[in-house]
Amino acid sequence: MRLKRCAQGLSLLAVLLFSGAFILDTMAALLAAGILTCALLGQYLLFNRRLWSLVCSVHAERSLSRSLVRRGTTLRVTTTITVTVPPRMQVGIAERIPTNVAVQDGVTSLAADPLPTSQTLRLSYRITTVMHGTMYFSGLTLTVNDLFFEDSIDLLSDRFCGPSLVVQPAGMFEPSSKRATIETREIEKMGVLSGLGIRALREYYAGDDLRRIDWKISAKHDKLFVREYTGIMSLPSLIIVDLPWRGAPYPADEFDRMVAMVAGMVEYSVRTYQYVSVLLVSGPNILHLMADEKDLEHCISVLREWMHPAERTVHFYRAADRSDLRSQIHAIETAQERTPDAETLRFLGSLHAYYGTTLQNQKMYAFTAQIIRALSSITTDEVVLFSLFSGDISHIRQIAKQAKTAKIRVHIRMPGSVEPHTRAFYQARLGADTVEAFA
Repeated sequence: MRLKRCAQGLSLLAVLLFSGAFILDTMAALLAAGILTCALLGQYLLFNRRLWSLVCSVHAERSLSRSLVRRGTTLRVTTTITVTVPPRMQVGIAERIPTNVAVQDGVTSLAADPLPTSQTLRLSYRITTVMHGTMYFSGLTLTVNDLFFEDSIDLLSDRFCGPSLVVQPAGMFEPSSKRATIETREIEKMGVLSGLGIRALREYYAGDDLRRIDWKISAKHDKLFVREYTGIMSLPSLIIVDLPWRGAPYPADEFDRMVAMVAGMVEYSVRTYQYVSVLLVSGPNILHLMADEKDLEHCISVLREWMHPAERTVHFYRAADRSDLRSQIHAIETAQERTPDAETLRFLGSLHAYYGTTLQNQKMYAFTAQIIRALSSITTDEVVLFSLFSGDISHIRQIAKQAKTAKIRVHIRMPGSVEPHTRAFYQARLGADTVEAFA
């Protein structure tokens, strides 16, 4: 319980009157001090009574978009609160956020107006799970004040708490059992010499591409059949947006330009090709995939919801890639062939053994496997990647590498403040087809 300025002034005046009555032996001052003290006590009792009736009128119902997620997943929480606020009182209601989660955006607290009838309020926000385990929503916090007093109370009973959120751990690497499935899965996707779909099946003739053989139909009829594909068609680009990390500074004006350019490109793709595909990431964390979306209004609402700096639960920090390790091993072998010194050869041999052991035990990153699945599920022949390039770019290199493996052109869009020679460096480093600035 805290006294506001009115109560503090009356309390000080009462103390002064009591002191004056004691020093001057004046009954009038003593009577005035007693009246002020009784008035403050009455206001305190009235405030406690109103606070009790307010707490009894509160009812909360909380819902989660998902109750079982993996670490790093973003989900929406909606809390519906019913409350009756007594007259001449101001009430603030705040959500008690569980630990080990980060609030991305939304409303987690609001103020309730004093009304004679019950009112319904709604808190809606998005959280990102940072650690695995069981998260529990522990209730609400009320901040109540009137002209004289102010107090806050935590509502921790069962009718204000729950539900539980189970967060499972997310591995840094892809399990070995799934790698073969990813690398050998058959998809209906347009390649360089094929079309979007299968037009017909015919018998195999000498000289046909063996990759077009339909092995299931061939096994069924005991003869080889090949697929004939439809013709090449113009396809919209897959838009990949790398959102900045909330925990690090980023250029706000460049981010606004990037958002505007992405929104314009989405609108152009929907109006020209009748659909668009957008992949939103933040570092090596996939946030949202919108595949083959035809509704422009829904596209803009998704961008409005997700195009904000995001929490990154996984970081690469220039993690060693298998191709980098192989390049290091090749460089060491070349140096061994050119070095006659025995001491240097012994040192290079230890380095070769270290990199070889690391390469043997290195698995595919989970982020890489997710990018492979995303690219294989979308029919496109080019990727346009937007990023502020304000930190580590290891995840961008992984995206460009997997797109190049799938024979998809990669176009990088970065801030206009980046120097031309730096853009050339990024183009060579990432193996991109083009690197341009958004201005």
